[in-house]
Amino acid sequence: MGDLLYGIHPLYEALVAGRREFKRLYVSKSRRIKGVETLLELARAGGIAVQYKAPDYFKSRLGDSVHQGVAARVGELPLADEKAILKKAQTDSGLPLILALDGVVDPQNLGSLVRTALAMGVHGVVLPKARTAPLSPAVSKASAGAMEHMLFTRVSNLVAVLQRLKKAGLWVVGSHAGAQHAVDQADFNVGLVLVIGGEAKGIRPLVRKTCDYLVGVPQKTQVDSLNAAVAGAMVMYEVMRQRTKRGGKCLK
Repeated sequence: MGDLLYGIHPLYEALVAGRREFKRLYVSKSRRIKGVETLLELARAGGIAVQYKAPDYFKSRLGDSVHQGVAARVGELPLADEKAILKKAQTDSGLPLILALDGVVDPQNLGSLVRTALAMGVHGVVLPKARTAPLSPAVSKASAGAMEHMLFTRVSNLVAVLQRLKKAGLWVVGSHAGAQHAVDQADFNVGLVLVIGGEAKGIRPLVRKTCDYLVGVPQKTQVDSLNAAVAGAMVMYEVMRQRTKRGGKCLK
């Protein structure tokens, strides 16, 4: 049946990106909020059928999710392959930046990381097939629709992919709470694969050994109080800050 995508921003971005098949758009009969008319215009232009539904329709299918009175039956978000992401990174005018996530299972964290990644110029995201949240409507919602524009690949062996990316000339940097080097001490003006670990255990030991080096976010307490999304955002920002300062422009 496909996913039931919901919320103004995810639906708008999915329509604009044009990567998913839209089967039907559902709009609540009782709500008219800013942004719905734009969705209706895009749906009509794309020949997408629109149905008006009672509020109970959304409650029964989406529960307490913040759907804003709109949803759509859509096809799955298409995945890219590793080579497509690498090609995009290498042909862009800026330095390559690929994000690899190791064990991020919380949809909110995954969505937040993807939203930051798109803003910081990441060319694509590598996700293991196991121990990772699916690219669900909840992730698209948490990303404010950024997921609809990002390239993703799912891989069986993350270590093997990182090794191949290293052979292609990229440096692999892991974000790790126990790292000896602070994130602002690293030089990110090279092609990078940035590895972010999961909420519970961080980067797995074998993946960590595959990294060329590890960086951490300085904290005033010994308690690791930064979750994956926050730590990842801070590292991605530092990458962009350094590259902007050196090159005079941010990545596209």
